[in-house]
Amino acid sequence: VWQFFTQFGSNQPPQQPSGNQRIVGRQSGRCVDINNSTTANGTQAQLWDCNGGANQRWTPTTGKQLVVYGNKCLGVGQSAGNGTPAAIWDCNGQADQQWNINPDGTITAAQSGLCLDAVGQASGNGTKIQLWSCSGGANQYWHLEN
Repeated sequence: VWQFFTQFGSNQPPQQPSGNQRIVGRQSGRCVDINNSTTANGTQAQLWDCNGGANQRWTPTTGKQLVVYGNKCLGVGQSAGNGTPAAIWDCNGQADQQWNINPDGTITAAQSGLCLDAVGQASGNGTKIQLWSCSGGANQYWHLEN
């Protein structure tokens, strides 16, 4: 594709897809979802069949945030530990709303280093998303896709 564009004298590389990506569980094949498309602060994320809805479209930012609806960030609170719900909150730029999307497929909380985890290694619709110590379990691996 790049060769096709360069034949017309363009010196700009093609833009990479950004934003509005689905976070899909490797084990479940389901998307990280906000139930019923709610925008209420404190709503815990869950797994749900991928359907393309705005409640399943996440934008990773340069500030390490995962943003849904354009203004809500996935966060875990300041004293997050094992079992802390991953929920949406108004974006505030604080460390509890920052994530590392790692090359191995894990997503870790920047503040604690704990993994984004499907509760109880479950994979069904409605399974809640939490933080948990990284164990290598299949329920802790994700990929982003358009």
